[in-house]
Amino acid sequence: MQEVVLGRLSGEITLKSPGIVKEWLNLIIRHIKKRLLRKNLEARNVYSQESRIFIEPKENSDIEQISENVAKIFGIKEAIVAIRTSLNLEDIIAASKEIASNFKGTFAVRTRRAYKQFPYTSLEINQIVGEALIETNKSLKVNLENPDSLLEIEIRKSGAYIYKKRKIGFGGLPYGVSGKGVALISGGVDSSLAAWFAMKRGMKIVAVHADMGKYYSNLARKRAQSVLRWLADWVPSGRLKAYIVSVAELHEKAKLPVNRFRCVFCKMLLIKLAELVARKEYAHAIITGESLSQVASQTPQNLKAINTITRYPILRPLIFMDKTEIDHLAQRIGLYGITSIDVGSCRLVPRRPAIETEDKVAYELVDIVESLPLDEAVDNARVEIIEA
Repeated sequence: MQEVVLGRLSGEITLKSPGIVKEWLNLIIRHIKKRLLRKNLEARNVYSQESRIFIEPKENSDIEQISENVAKIFGIKEAIVAIRTSLNLEDIIAASKEIASNFKGTFAVRTRRAYKQFPYTSLEINQIVGEALIETNKSLKVNLENPDSLLEIEIRKSGAYIYKKRKIGFGGLPYGVSGKGVALISGGVDSSLAAWFAMKRGMKIVAVHADMGKYYSNLARKRAQSVLRWLADWVPSGRLKAYIVSVAELHEKAKLPVNRFRCVFCKMLLIKLAELVARKEYAHAIITGESLSQVASQTPQNLKAINTITRYPILRPLIFMDKTEIDHLAQRIGLYGITSIDVGSCRLVPRRPAIETEDKVAYELVDIVESLPLDEAVDNARVEIIEA
């Protein structure tokens, strides 16, 4: 018997053509190897078989930590620690007894038979193993509908796999298969989560953070760095490229028609800077954390105005999510504790920001943005390789 980790692919991947499935499987395997290597977790072998990924740990490796890290690879929907046995029924029963030794109350056995030449059907295996467990522990009762404990068995040509523990992953697509995007990262929960969503859908990201100088706090600057390191950890290599662009002087040079349009102007400015970075990086889209009507600059009227600043697609993964949904997901993925720190407010926000920007004003704001020395700002940006 041997403990292994099984990586189950996102169902979406398995629906692709055989050529794409093979290509993406190989990519996910490379991603797993990279992540395990930088986490100092050793695997003797990582390979795929019938749209399943197998990770065989080296002796004395922490298999729980291996499964935790495999579950953080995009494209994996589940990482399962399992005992692998021969296809001998006695070995399967022995491993099942070991795993079920702590079962109490009711239980069920469920078998998936991927190897159809195995001489027993799934129902027969369920019955044989279930009877063996009851024989060992007379207090156990069978409940097929709602058991207290579930024993799962997978029969493959390479052996039988009896599940010990599941770690739910995040699915999605392998990192890098969906082109490249420039993600605007303020350090708050929304922009950070939007970048994570893009990564989850297979988009490689380059981050852009606007250094607001005297208009925001050192705490805000430190929080942004923490977020960038957090995002870097989701990259298989653990490295993320980031542009830190100073924008305080650009705001000071901009003469707005009315200051209540400052937030719309600010977002236009950031989008234009992101566009310039996208050109340098040969990226395909810009990613922002806007949520419909959450703040003044995110009303439909203002989003329409902001869109006039660029011809690049602006991806807004959170656009129809409310604050509760955003915070709940941020907690689940370990982001909330970083972004929930109080860093104060931006000192440029007007008392009564505009909630609707007319087309005439939008075009005027575009002219103001494009009159600023934006190329110089990007050329002078601090480019960092953030390491997790």
